[in-house]
Amino acid sequence: MDLYLKPSEISEIIGVEEGSICRTLERRDADIEPFLRVVSAPSEAPGGSTAPQIQLRIDGLAPLIKRLSYNMPTDDIIENLSCQVIDITYLRETCAKLEADKQTLAAKNAELQAAIEAFEVERAKWSAQIEDLKRRLVNEQSKSWVDRLLKRKD
Repeated sequence: MDLYLKPSEISEIIGVEEGSICRTLERRDADIEPFLRVVSAPSEAPGGSTAPQIQLRIDGLAPLIKRLSYNMPTDDIIENLSCQVIDITYLRETCAKLEADKQTLAAKNAELQAAIEAFEVERAKWSAQIEDLKRRLVNEQSKSWVDRLLKRKD
């Protein structure tokens, strides 16, 4: 499944004005055209119908940035991209930490599951013993006092 971005999302990602992105996408440059699609989106005007909206496939970001760089100072592009690299690095580190936590919790979960199973086996044994004692008690109570007295052999 391809991931398509709206101009507003592209603006958030690369830190360039949405208007500049829209103008660049609407030019339909040969390098960017294969990555574009037009979808119908709700109109922003009240009571309006749908309006076409251009979207860019995520792998088309590189040619778009190249086109945008012709109209932007290079230091702005570098600053925007460095912020993105920092964000990506932070997300990767967070993901690695979460993966380690996941592994630790999975091991702890397996350990607790084994303990639960052991307790259930032990509970089953105790339940069987309790049932046996109840059965013996019922048998003993059903005997007459004479049978109990004669059984003692004092």
